[in-house]
Amino acid sequence: MAEKLSDDCVEIRITELEGRLSEFDKVKRELRESELFCRILAESSFSGTYIIQDGKFRSINQIAAFRAGYQPGELVGKKSESFIYHEDLEQVRQDARAMLRGERSAPYEYRIVTKPGGCRWLMETVTPVTYARRPAILGNSMDVGDYKLNDETLKEYEQRLADIIDFLPDATFAIDMAGKVIIWNRAIEEMTGVRAEDILGKGNYEYAIPFYGKRRPILIDLLFKTDSIFEDCYSYLKRENGRVICETDLIPVRGRYVFLWGNASPLYDSRGKVIGAIESFRDITECKQAGLALKERELDLKAKTHELEDLNAALRVLLKQRDEDKSVLEEKVLSNIKILILPHLSKIKGRLDGEFSHSINVLESNLKDIVSPFARKLSMRHLNLTNREVEIANFIKEGMSTKEIAKLLNVSEAAVNIGRHRIRHKLNLAKTHNLRSYLSSLS
Repeated sequence: MAEKLSDDCVEIRITELEGRLSEFDKVKRELRESELFCRILAESSFSGTYIIQDGKFRSINQIAAFRAGYQPGELVGKKSESFIYHEDLEQVRQDARAMLRGERSAPYEYRIVTKPGGCRWLMETVTPVTYARRPAILGNSMDVGDYKLNDETLKEYEQRLADIIDFLPDATFAIDMAGKVIIWNRAIEEMTGVRAEDILGKGNYEYAIPFYGKRRPILIDLLFKTDSIFEDCYSYLKRENGRVICETDLIPVRGRYVFLWGNASPLYDSRGKVIGAIESFRDITECKQAGLALKERELDLKAKTHELEDLNAALRVLLKQRDEDKSVLEEKVLSNIKILILPHLSKIKGRLDGEFSHSINVLESNLKDIVSPFARKLSMRHLNLTNREVEIANFIKEGMSTKEIAKLLNVSEAAVNIGRHRIRHKLNLAKTHNLRSYLSSLS
């Protein structure tokens, strides 16, 4: 009976073992399938995956090895830290330990040295795992060189833009949509005396204090909302093409009253979304004062012009009165000559003979010339006539002969004839014209 039970137990044990072997084979197959699946997953992954144990690579996929310039078989058994760029090594150790302890969740970035001797940027995460029944580290990495290059290029552009704004001659600052100062250039530092490090990041209208002594909306704030109270504070304000232009009245800046011209515009990102605003302004005090001085001079000039016009009008009246007085005086003189002198000369001439009679005739003729406008008209029309030629012309007009004229002037008859010839030439008279008739027409 005991032997039979023993055989039964053996059979039961064998059955159990066979069941366990079958289950073990199943688990083994599942493990192989799982290992194959993990290998396929690792090889087809876009990220580099690898297992590190005792500081060395135990397994590494194709893409991770390729990024370093190797084949997977070349890296298995090598120290993982031997490829890390020496300047990044200590930081990688710290970041990896923090992530393995659960103190860090964000990926970290570092550089590796490739087989050709180049440099590559990777972003990595690490997770503690068990490999071959021993503790190991599962690493996942991505090549972020292109992103890093784009990021560096963007930073370079941003730095260039910041340098350009910093060296603009106009005072310039910018704010984000929360109203915090994000740009404060050198020119505005010099104008306000406020340093960039003391105002960057500050909001609540901090940028208005250097100009108005208090927190209040200024031009840059009027881009996105209208406010008639603050708009009326500017002597000039205009909106055009999405920006605002203004001129201020005199405001105190660092103890000096100045006029400012300002221009504010929105700031956009690469997608055209408004992310803030920028304002630049310049001190136009000298130009404004020069303009005001010019206006004052224009008003002064207009006043003086009116004064001169009035003075000219008064002078014209005085000159007219002088001409009238002169005419009256001439008429009186001429009237007195006609009434008081000429009649007496006629009486004297009738009683004298010889040389005295000729002298009286000359005197009478000259006085008649004074009374008559002939000599004046002749001189005015023909300014090139000499005084002697005017005398001869006057005697010719009176009907005197050449002999009589020569005797009166105490010259030769040839001299009188020469005078006649010159008079005709200067008067542009042809030989057919009668000299006496022409001269009589001037009386």
